[in-house]
Amino acid sequence: MFKIGICEDNKKFSCELRLIIEKKFIQHNINCEIDCFYSGEEVLDNIFNLKKNYDIIFFDIELQKLNGIETARKVREANENTIFIFITYLNEKVYEALDLTIFHFIRKSHFHKEVNSVLDSLIKKLEYLTEKYSFPIDDNNIYLKLYDIIYFEVNNRTVIIHTIDNTYTSNYRSLKDIPYNLTEKYFFEIYRGIMINLNRVEDFRNNKVILSNGDTLYIARRRINSFKEEFYRYISSRREG
Repeated sequence: MFKIGICEDNKKFSCELRLIIEKKFIQHNINCEIDCFYSGEEVLDNIFNLKKNYDIIFFDIELQKLNGIETARKVREANENTIFIFITYLNEKVYEALDLTIFHFIRKSHFHKEVNSVLDSLIKKLEYLTEKYSFPIDDNNIYLKLYDIIYFEVNNRTVIIHTIDNTYTSNYRSLKDIPYNLTEKYFFEIYRGIMINLNRVEDFRNNKVILSNGDTLYIARRRINSFKEEFYRYISSRREG
C-alpha cells in the first residue's frame, strides 16, 4: 500500500488529479491511499504532529503562505525517501527545487498531455522498489527487495548480502551463481567479487565509493572509467524520471 499526498489549493484540480492517480494505480494492480491537502501547513501538521508518512507527494508550487517548494524542504527533513512531483504554471520555478531530488514536474499548461507519462514513469519506479527476489539462505529461501540490497560481497567462496536492515550469508559461492541480471537493475561490480547497488551510493571520490550504510569500498583501477560512465548514466536516468 503506497501512501500518497496531494497538496493543491484548487479543490477541483486536486479532485481531478486524485481520480487520475487512482485509475492508473488500479490499472497496474497497485494499492494506494490518497490524502488531499489544501495548504503546505496542513501537510506539515499531518507529518510532524500526526506522524503520518507519505511515499509520494504531489505539490502545487504556487500555494498561499507556505509554497510547495518550502513545504517540500521541511518534508525532506522528516523523510529523505519521499518521492516529490511538482505541478506548476510557472516553469521557471522548477529551478528553485532542483536540490530536493525531484522525481518529476508536471506543467499545468500541459497537464493532460504530461500527467499520464509522469504516472507511467512513477509506476515503473514503484514496481522496481517493491520487486522481490528469492535468495537461498541455509535451508530456506528469503525474499529481498533489490532496492534494499546495498551490495554483494564474495568472502571465502560465499556471497554475503548486505541490506539496509541486515546481512545475510547466502548459499551462492560466486556472483555468477546469482540467477538474475543485476546489471539491468542498477548494480555494478566495482571489484572482483564486490557488486554494489548504484541506488545506494552516497558519494564517489577518486577510486572509492561511500555507500548508504557508511561502508567505503574501493573500485578496481581498470574499472574506474566504466564505473563513472555507468554511474553518470544512472544519475541521468534518475533526473529523467
